[in-house]
Amino acid sequence: MQIVATHKNTDFDALASLIGATLLYPGAVAVCPRTLNPNVKRFVAIHKNSFSMIMADDLDPEKVDQLVVVDTNRWDRLDLMEMIQEKQDLEIVLWDHHMNEGNIDAVQAVVEESGANISLMVREMRKRNISLTPIQSTLFLIGLYEDTGNLSFPSTTATDAYAAAYLIENQADLNIAGIFLNPPYEREQKEILFEMMQQTERLEINGSRVSINIVHIEGHIQMLSMVVHMYRKIIARGCRVCDFLC
Repeated sequence: MQIVATHKNTDFDALASLIGATLLYPGAVAVCPRTLNPNVKRFVAIHKNSFSMIMADDLDPEKVDQLVVVDTNRWDRLDLMEMIQEKQDLEIVLWDHHMNEGNIDAVQAVVEESGANISLMVREMRKRNISLTPIQSTLFLIGLYEDTGNLSFPSTTATDAYAAAYLIENQADLNIAGIFLNPPYEREQKEILFEMMQQTERLEINGSRVSINIVHIEGHIQMLSMVVHMYRKIIARGCRVCDFLC
């Protein structure tokens, strides 16, 4: 049995890579971690009938002899894979865009610097002329855009741009993508963002502009990474918070 696994606290790039691997390896079973990014969880709840996945709790490790790992290169980031890690003669394939050293020993690996992991996989899908449904293209585009800031982050590569164009050609729905890439902000997120804007210390270091903030937070705040991304966007554009939220 061949399975596909990705990291806990799954973001859209990880989910896209999870589903993308089932297209590159027909017959492979996508194993969804128990912990998902809240926005990803909302997407899965709405579109659960469009994708074939099992939950990590439902996996029988004894049946697994092949493993495809996507969007991470560390065993400790995978969910409930301890028993599989110890299996002898386990054949592992790895797809990752993070260049930091990992501890998964794969017989085949595609590890290459790019803004999003799904971009590497879409490039391979294009080479193989694999057909994509509109919802698959949409999910892949959301994952790509989320990890590249809509192709605006410095980590974005030409591979990401080519992949985005290919997904749009394959009927990725930009309206759906926009909904999940720009979720509504709750009161807690707005308060943190306003506090960050009021207390920003701006420095210039070696020709680069750096903004520093210290915000004290009690309890768990959902979508905090989105707040930081919005803060970065406002600072970069020199806009007011109300231009985005009001």
